[in-house]
Amino acid sequence: MAEVVALVDYGAGNLHSVANALRAAGAKGVKVTSDPDAVRAADRVVLPGVGSFKACAEGLR
Repeated sequence: MAEVVALVDYGAGNLHSVANALRAAGAKGVKVTSDPDAVRAADRVVLPGVGSFKACAEGLR
């Protein structure tokens, strides 16, 4: 079974480009989500954004 990669949607970034890049790199189970339970259940978690961790942290709150 493919590992689930949770691509966290916290309201910033171009998630579809990141998802496509992950798939191009071989990831099979990419799931864009803002659901905390889906993030907890994932095998891997990706927080997208270049140099915007402050916005990420604020979006997760």
